Amino acid sequence: MLNPYKKADVSFEWIRDLEEQGCFSRVYLAHDEHLDYDLVIKEIEKKENTNHDDYFNEARMLYKNAHPNIVQVQYAAQCDNNIYIAMPFYHNGSLNLLMQKKNLTCREIIRYSIQFLSGLYHIHSKGLMHFDIKPNNVMLSNRNEAMLSDFGLSQLINEESRATPEFGYHFHMPPEYFELSSNDYNFTFDIYQAGLTLYRMCVGHDKFEAERSVFRTVEQLKSAIIDGSYPLREFPAHIHKKLIAIVKKCIHIDPNERYQSVLDILNDLSAINDGALDWRLQIAAPDNGTCEWQKELEGVILSVVFDSESASTTGKRLYPDHRQRRVTDLTIDSGCTPAKLYRLLKDN
Repeated sequence: MLNPYKKADVSFEWIRDLEEQGCFSRVYLAHDEHLDYDLVIKEIEKKENTNHDDYFNEARMLYKNAHPNIVQVQYAAQCDNNIYIAMPFYHNGSLNLLMQKKNLTCREIIRYSIQFLSGLYHIHSKGLMHFDIKPNNVMLSNRNEAMLSDFGLSQLINEESRATPEFGYHFHMPPEYFELSSNDYNFTFDIYQAGLTLYRMCVGHDKFEAERSVFRTVEQLKSAIIDGSYPLREFPAHIHKKLIAIVKKCIHIDPNERYQSVLDILNDLSAINDGALDWRLQIAAPDNGTCEWQKELEGVILSVVFDSESASTTGKRLYPDHRQRRVTDLTIDSGCTPAKLYRLLKDN
């Protein structure tokens, strides 16, 4: 009798570990010798007394929920000790890696958010919750488009539109995770995590790390998440007021006060078409009370430096040959409030 199952060898060579490591997996760049192509390999160690077939759930979910803004699985394989999930390698890396290199403009925040939220809306429409949304799990494709990745914690919802995560990353957990006696949640769990991702895009990597570093124990963190003091919900001056309102609604401590559908977030983000969309926060120096924003304009960089002690701004044009010229329209000698600073950026 012929065996209907076939086994084949998969051969790849490790190149280097990647920044986007999982809690229970190893993630690295590898070269597939048969395809002559670089891939990202997620390697998961098999545990004793577990159903090894369950390890392929993530690959199945990715395969079944194909979408332009979801990272796709190339193939899945196993050996005696490990499971291997192969995915495309994107040279741009993750959203988190980009945020470590530079702060984002409002236009970039809105564009990346609409893209990865489109992927999230798609899986929600298929009855799937992600449970692990964070900048590390948003990849930037070779076309610089944001794609939702890492479905290792994802779960299908039940008939009551709820699901239960197995575990999670405490800094991205919503208040109800620590408060409710029931451990099943609806889509607002994902919406909180998506909102916190947007918040991190707004305030920047360094500011968020500073907020996070003050907590010495998990109990301190839990209390701050529950009472809403974490995250701080303080935004740089260039962030659009409508974008701030969207983020605050996503991360409201009461799930009933959040957006109830990702589609509503997408609609509100798409409606933002004016404001200080192209200014980038360059330097935040709380020790001397100054911040600088820059904006590229026809080969020239506009610079605005705000001094909180003198409540003033200094505007300049920075030329490629290192010449500088003062810009009167970007300069306020005194009495510059946050509202005036935003209007200054918005109007220029």
